Amino acid sequence: MERISARTVVPDEYRGYGEDARGAPPQRSYSKRRLVIGVLAIGIVLGFALGYAYMSVVIPREGGGPSLFDESQVSRIFEEAGPAVVEIDVARVFRGRAIPGVYSGSGFLVDDQGHILTNNHIVSEGSEFAVRLSDGREVEAEKLGVSEADDLAVLKVDPSEVSSIAPLELADSSLVRPGQMAIAIGSPFREFNSVAVGVVSGIGRGQTSVLNRPIPDMIQTDVPLNPGNSGGPLLNSEGKVIGINSSIRVSAPNAPVEDFRIGFAVPSNTAISILPNLKTAAELKRPWIGIQGMAVTRELSESLDFPRGIVITGVFADSPARRAGLTVFRGLTNETLGDIITAVDDVPVQSVEDMVSYLNSKVPGDEVTLTLFKLGAEREVRITLDPWLGGT
Repeated sequence: MERISARTVVPDEYRGYGEDARGAPPQRSYSKRRLVIGVLAIGIVLGFALGYAYMSVVIPREGGGPSLFDESQVSRIFEEAGPAVVEIDVARVFRGRAIPGVYSGSGFLVDDQGHILTNNHIVSEGSEFAVRLSDGREVEAEKLGVSEADDLAVLKVDPSEVSSIAPLELADSSLVRPGQMAIAIGSPFREFNSVAVGVVSGIGRGQTSVLNRPIPDMIQTDVPLNPGNSGGPLLNSEGKVIGINSSIRVSAPNAPVEDFRIGFAVPSNTAISILPNLKTAAELKRPWIGIQGMAVTRELSESLDFPRGIVITGVFADSPARRAGLTVFRGLTNETLGDIITAVDDVPVQSVEDMVSYLNSKVPGDEVTLTLFKLGAEREVRITLDPWLGGT
């Protein structure tokens, strides 16, 4: 069977929904990858970043119906939280000149010091930044820290410009449950300070970031997110931030815009854990072992007597995995069987997201022990983590 992982599309398919994944190793193509297992049928999905480049799209409105939520509650939350949400205007250098307004997204104030949290893919290639406030003013912003792996970044404006605006509070996203209210505020298609409401559809998702690395514990929502919502807050019924809107998923590459109805948000706890780093003018580097992989499902484990873990489907050149001699799974014969990672530092991992979540507790230069399974035998390999460059 063929498998296409959820991803950000490459430029010729991009249609203006965010930045393309430049800088990944040459071995990492964004085309279909084939695994000769032949027992899984995996649906085709695509992920899109939600930054907005100029385009003209008409989105049909859905039919009306009974309200699922107290409308006065939604209005109150919007009135209280809306002033802290900003539109980010990104300028890019073209022929030596900064061209403003070629790209935009959303963000929100997180403290009274002028720090604005947003998505990295919104600001990654910008040279100058302007922030539009709820009262219509535009102020200059400076890019501080970024984390490509988590698709998060922080901008800073002069605190005096936002002294009258109450920042948003980051909630504990581990308490989020499917079915609870979710509210998004942002600037879809540059429609400034728009609000949309829905529910949390799922938690613990492993949606990929714009550089094709899973972000653990993503929040799935049916809130109708659109290009331009990137970086805006996903709020709970108390008006607290449970996630940072980041991407949408579609069923096919050419699906119409109105089909963009499965959204994903980076959990607020991820932001809480790295926000102190992002407030410095630095890039947060996550650790990396240098593999591509897919989970051994329960069905595959039972039918082929494999342990649960991660089948290695690719090893990057000059990576910790390559130096440690990890082998790629290419088929079901003894000659083509590769390694399956079953644990990291004796912590079981059943998916790439599990491994990334554990590695996020480490820093480049740390050592970890991988437990590997191959040809019915188990072995351990000690490796030193490199800074993440692309992959998993």
